[in-house]
Amino acid sequence: MASTKSRNDLAYASIGIAAAAIVISLVVAALLPQPLPSTALQTREFYLFTQVDEAVEEDKFGIPPDLFFPTQMTVNKGDMVIVHFYNLEPEETQEHHTFTMASGVYQMHSDLNAGQQQTIEFAATESGVFDYICVLHQPTMRGQLVVLE
Repeated sequence: MASTKSRNDLAYASIGIAAAAIVISLVVAALLPQPLPSTALQTREFYLFTQVDEAVEEDKFGIPPDLFFPTQMTVNKGDMVIVHFYNLEPEETQEHHTFTMASGVYQMHSDLNAGQQQTIEFAATESGVFDYICVLHQPTMRGQLVVLE
């Protein structure tokens, strides 16, 4: 019986020591200086494509089937933003699409004919959420630039 009690006491002591070691490790980790998140400004590059949602029947629903992909671009304030804008419509359609931002400090308008590409560069100088649209295909062709503080 005495040896069972000794083993139980030893097990409890081991558990206590392990728990104390964990608590000490957590306290020490909390007191050590933590690395700061990177605040270095970066160049953020995006590839923005036009696309057609074949499930949308324009004549039936009265809205265009055109979309942007991606519909969101997220950057940090101060980042340099590069958008490679591609109009993927077949050249024979001659269908134009625009990349237009008309809110806050972001005032830009790029009009591309079918099959064309353009690179748009700007600095993300104002934080917030800003819409980008194709002025020719509303309300479906839109997205958002999210500029984090």
